[in-house]
Amino acid sequence: MSYKDKAGEHTAFARLFYSGNTDPLTRTYINKPKILNPARLELHERDVTAERAAEGFPPNAHGLTYDGYKSIHHHLFQDIYSWAGKERLYTPEKGGTVFTRVEVLKPYMESIFKSLKAENHLEGLSKERFAERAAHFVNNINAGHPFVDGNGRTQRAWLRLMADRAGFQFELRSADKDDWQRASFIGFHRTDQPMTELIAARLYDRGKGKSQDSPELQQKAKRAAERFALSKDAGKDPERER
Repeated sequence: MSYKDKAGEHTAFARLFYSGNTDPLTRTYINKPKILNPARLELHERDVTAERAAEGFPPNAHGLTYDGYKSIHHHLFQDIYSWAGKERLYTPEKGGTVFTRVEVLKPYMESIFKSLKAENHLEGLSKERFAERAAHFVNNINAGHPFVDGNGRTQRAWLRLMADRAGFQFELRSADKDDWQRASFIGFHRTDQPMTELIAARLYDRGKGKSQDSPELQQKAKRAAERFALSKDAGKDPERER
């Protein structure tokens, strides 16, 4: 974690864990159920957030503004963490990727939702265009990574809400986990194409009750990720440099 860059960020990060233990192998977030085992906490978190998502989101968790986006996170994680729906107070790093610095996080995130409003919240688009623009916004939101944890789940919940507003239904499968992570990584460093392909392959016509993806579409995200896989000489998209 790049919280080491500043003493205040280091302190903010350490306070998230029991006994201030920041060892990634043994640390456990301080949580409302007081679960001390990290593996048990992860399982509990998955169950509780799935239940919260299934019950639907309150009106303020609309995802149309940054506050509405934070409300999605709060709804999902309110039973587990005191920081649900709140911005992180340090600059995170994951797998060598440094996300948006804490001092510019709020204006960066607000600029994304200002742009989303300018695009009419992606309403009135064809499936192909929706997938393309949704991928752009998902990848830029991911570059922000505004929360301590649960950023991916919040992105996917937001995407389902945006798809619903646009007249579609978006559903990922459990087998798509690796493709989502791969598309997110490539989307941060280089191109939106793999995420566009993955969204397109999992976008349904609302009300039809039938997946529109074919065996060919099911492989699109994987092929796109392989096609755009980063090499040591690959240039980076400046828009992703945070």
